[in-house]
Amino acid sequence: MRIGYLLDLNKGGYDQPLPDREDVHDTLEAMIQEALVAEEAGFHSIGISDRHGRTEVYWPGPMQFLTILARETKKVALGTYCLVQTLWHPMLIAEQTAVADNLSRGRFFQCPGRGYHSGYWDYFGIPQERMLGRFLEGVRCLEQAFESRGRPFTFDGEFYQVWNQMLSPQPWQDHVPIWGTGQAPAAIKRAASYADSWAGDPFPLEKATWDRELGAYREAATAEGKEPYVILMRDGWVADSYEEAMEEFGTNYLDEVRFYARHGIVTHHPDFQHEDDFTPEATREHLVMGSAEECIAQIEKYREEYGVDYIMMRFRMTNGPSFEAVREQIRRFGAEVCAHFHDLYPPPEHPAIPEGARW
Repeated sequence: MRIGYLLDLNKGGYDQPLPDREDVHDTLEAMIQEALVAEEAGFHSIGISDRHGRTEVYWPGPMQFLTILARETKKVALGTYCLVQTLWHPMLIAEQTAVADNLSRGRFFQCPGRGYHSGYWDYFGIPQERMLGRFLEGVRCLEQAFESRGRPFTFDGEFYQVWNQMLSPQPWQDHVPIWGTGQAPAAIKRAASYADSWAGDPFPLEKATWDRELGAYREAATAEGKEPYVILMRDGWVADSYEEAMEEFGTNYLDEVRFYARHGIVTHHPDFQHEDDFTPEATREHLVMGSAEECIAQIEKYREEYGVDYIMMRFRMTNGPSFEAVREQIRRFGAEVCAHFHDLYPPPEHPAIPEGARW
């Protein structure tokens, strides 16, 4: 079991005024510092989201940020969580991934997704038909580029073409890990075909539904000759008590998850289908939140009862808490929770984990 940190590129309220240049500069610096503190605190990985075209987005896209972190960090795994693959030509993703993988000496993973936000596709003028086909073809082209190992190759797809070209530089790793995404049953099962793992969302889980979806993923991965590996994103906060954690973090969490509920994105649990369903009491068992002992117990529950191999934690939502509070939370969670698991369990040896970060 390892614990990573998910760093969001949003700050401020949805549809806030356009930020001025001093605010942009200071926020970009604060986000870099947030990532560096996560490494210092002992988190195993840093995942960066993919955002575009809104005033709360200060750092559009994850790859510039990750390239900086590849230079500024020493041991933490780095990757997208997730990259909206349908926004980019796969060769651009391959080039940027190779640079970051070399700068980090093999600590990079890529987590491509189909995407769901129509505004992102509108932002780049991308047609919104047949997005699943575009996504799957893009992943195949990306993998072919990684596997070419300095040899020219041709990819003649319906959406993407590469004519007798060579990816240069090649990634540092012989195999760049791909983390699969998707929350619908078909997407979860499909992750087994193109990825080394399946990465789940942070929303409430209904055990029977989870077991069906996990079983389908495991069966499909085994049929592909792969060892299943399950990554689960969670929101949470460590404090002296659950009540204190809810006071410090809960309002931000509830505002965020209710936003997703209004847009019909929350899945998996029949008790959470409307924004009013999200209350401090109802969400308690679905958060990694409270005292250190409570956080550890919840993560162990996910490991033992849900078959989760890896947790990605998020502490900062679009509207807060502040960068200062989040940095302190990262340090505390790292010392009181991450250290427990990283000391207790052996380093992961799995294709989903980058070669340079198997500690």
